[in-house]
Amino acid sequence: MSQPLQRLEKCVGKIIHVRLKSNQQYTGRLRITDQYMNLILEDCSELSKEGKITKRYGQAFLRGNNILFIKVD
Repeated sequence: MSQPLQRLEKCVGKIIHVRLKSNQQYTGRLRITDQYMNLILEDCSELSKEGKITKRYGQAFLRGNNILFIKVD
């Protein structure tokens, strides 16, 4: 397994911020990830460009091939 995937697996249970290639931003607690960097976030919120919450989701599935970057709190 590659180093980025191992680092991401260590973040399970932590709050992360994700920006997609479409510039959409999400934040939430990482529940699970897989070998393709698909993510399931709990208590997920969609953020505006200014970083303000625009929508809230109980859970969200983010496809790994759409992810631009991930930041861990």
